[in-house]
Amino acid sequence: MSLLCRDQFLKVSRVSLGIFALGLMSCWSAADCAAQQIRVVPSLSVIEQYDSNVFFTPKSQLPAGTKVDDFITTFTPQLNFTQGNTLVKTNLSVGAVIQKFVNNSELDNVGFNASAGIDLTQAINRILPRNRAFRVFGTYQYMPSAPAFGAGGIGAGGGGGFGIAGPVDSGLLTQRIRTTMYNAGFADSYSLSPTTDFQTTYTYSQLSFGGAYAPPATTPGQTSSTVFDTSMHSISAGPSSKISAIDTLTVRYMFTQMSQAQFGDFTTHGGNLGWGRSWTREWSSSLNGGLTLIEPIPDISAAGGQRRIPAMIFPTGGFSVSYASGSSFLRKLGSEIRESTEGGGSFLPLLTGMNMPGGIATPGSYQITLMYNLGVYPSFVQTAGPIYTHMISLGGTAGITEKLTARALFNFAHSSFTSDAIATTFSTYGTTVSLNYLITPTFTAMLSHQWLNFDNQVNVASAGDLGFSKQVILLGFTYAYAPRGDFFRSGAFWESPSGGSPSDAGKSGSGGVDTKK
Repeated sequence: MSLLCRDQFLKVSRVSLGIFALGLMSCWSAADCAAQQIRVVPSLSVIEQYDSNVFFTPKSQLPAGTKVDDFITTFTPQLNFTQGNTLVKTNLSVGAVIQKFVNNSELDNVGFNASAGIDLTQAINRILPRNRAFRVFGTYQYMPSAPAFGAGGIGAGGGGGFGIAGPVDSGLLTQRIRTTMYNAGFADSYSLSPTTDFQTTYTYSQLSFGGAYAPPATTPGQTSSTVFDTSMHSISAGPSSKISAIDTLTVRYMFTQMSQAQFGDFTTHGGNLGWGRSWTREWSSSLNGGLTLIEPIPDISAAGGQRRIPAMIFPTGGFSVSYASGSSFLRKLGSEIRESTEGGGSFLPLLTGMNMPGGIATPGSYQITLMYNLGVYPSFVQTAGPIYTHMISLGGTAGITEKLTARALFNFAHSSFTSDAIATTFSTYGTTVSLNYLITPTFTAMLSHQWLNFDNQVNVASAGDLGFSKQVILLGFTYAYAPRGDFFRSGAFWESPSGGSPSDAGKSGSGGVDTKK
């Protein structure tokens, strides 16, 4: 293992151990945590895949004779941890992503990821009885390229959903380059009345880049993509009211501060009104709209960069429509990740490349969700600064049989700079179709096809064409040491062995390593 990989390993180990220790200390310090369960499930996946463009780069920018397609073997050892008692619940995942290339051995790499969610609702409720929910979450990723759509990207094991909102959710893509991403925050819900809660969410995200893997451009007039380290502080706060048995009204103020090298800081303020309705047991929808104000930002087209672009206002909003039948866990699966204040199930943030529990859906259950979002994000490719982004996601899951589950996902994003002086636009399309088959209760197989197309339009010829497309076909196998045989069944890993509350845990057989204190 190289010195760089060793340093990254030590870094992620410290982060993961810190999160792990926080969860254990918070529960063990309580006097009535005697009835708690700690469960650890190791897993290992082995994936064989064909990638038609391993450099994420137009072929015209690569030296003649460069082999752009490759066969890749990916190993993903991972440790899943869940802990529960009457006061604290903790979910944690720590793993590595090891890739070996057949044609481009110089691209061999070791990546790392860690994800944690800690539910402190009951502990905080002892101090603030009207507190409805309080969760802390954090993620870490080190990889050779940034995904386009958060957890719905094209990376190995990429699943569905948007993941925790951050810079990578805007659909932008870089060429193959070492990428480090941090994400940490909390979500809180406080009861103002029997029908109204005040909800607050804070998130800090950081996106950093290292050396590029792609060979240098050789075609005259073409340039490699320029990337910018990006950090974000994001705050969302406002009341959510249950105005009827099936309707919820939300009001939000949103503040975001973004910082980028060679550009500076820029800040946005937003107001949003949202309405959610459960039409039937199967159908639900949400609709939101508002305005975002971008404070004056540097005008990079001006000589010396001293001039500033005046404040600008943009409309923002979105909607979602979801149909879900069968398992109640499936109906909540998407909303639990996006709305950290909701209860039940898993509150572990999704990451590309993770061996996530619950890949096999309940037979006969179906879910399909259409989402659209319009917002302001930071650009980290070619030119720094705020971009205006449309995003569409259409995803579905079907439990075909007791052992076979099918998934399909379509993502689209279109971004343009908020400054008229920068005429570059970016469009990204991505599709994933996969089949998951449960060979044994602890062993599963996955067959998947993924397609990704990235296109940029610029008004300056020397700016370079960053557009490319790629396809990935993969066959993977995952083994989880869970003798109870519930790691792959949808929702089961997050339930106690007896199906009751965490305080009842430890009354039945073990899966993985179970410890009753």
